[in-house]
Amino acid sequence: MPLPVKDLNSGFKLYRTELAQLYLSLAPDSMAFSDTITLCFIHKGHKVLEHPIQIHPRTRGKSTINVITAFDTILQILNISVLFFPLKVFLPVSLFFIAVGILWGLPFVIMGRGVSVGAMLSILAGLIFFAIGLIAHQLSALRMQLLEKNRPNPREAS
Repeated sequence: MPLPVKDLNSGFKLYRTELAQLYLSLAPDSMAFSDTITLCFIHKGHKVLEHPIQIHPRTRGKSTINVITAFDTILQILNISVLFFPLKVFLPVSLFFIAVGILWGLPFVIMGRGVSVGAMLSILAGLIFFAIGLIAHQLSALRMQLLEKNRPNPREAS
């Protein structure tokens, strides 16, 4: 499915107010509210409509975007991804380290030289990432239950 948003920071985005309020507690002070809500909507499969806007070149002032703000944005995207789909982040990393460890250690085992320390370290790192992914999945499920519990009831809003 193609991503419905071309740019997190540009364009006019339309949201359902009651859904945006549901994710309000996830918006950090360090990042724009619209960016976080857009990421939450995309991850949860809610509809996001984006209307492109015309931007004019900067005539005065200086942009405040720098390497630190770009890094913060990447961290926030990763944070939202881990919040909604932790296993999609941790499982591939886990499998990568386990596969590297097996491929690295297999020649040593075949030659009868035991198991390589590097291979064992890589497999252990993969197992640790897997365990962290399971814990993150449980925490994510608890957080989602809290969000659903605090969801405003549309019948009571009238």
